[in-house]
Amino acid sequence: MEENEWMEVEDYSYLWKEEKEDYVLVKSSLGYSIIDKKHQMMLVVEDDELAKKLIEKMLENGNKIYEDINQAYKDV
Repeated sequence: MEENEWMEVEDYSYLWKEEKEDYVLVKSSLGYSIIDKKHQMMLVVEDDELAKKLIEKMLENGNKIYEDINQAYKDV
């Protein structure tokens, strides 16, 4: 990973560090979505490669995974 890519990923480190309990993954047939369950919002990352790296970091760091978005929203 190039330095610029690393810095861009680290800009989102709150997803798996400080706000790890709020940001979760919802798994569907299309893959994972990043959800802020506290505010009931989806984090949209337009760069597919960056989104993939963020999801990998969240999986590596043990962010909670849900099968259904409604489960995530109820688990606040």
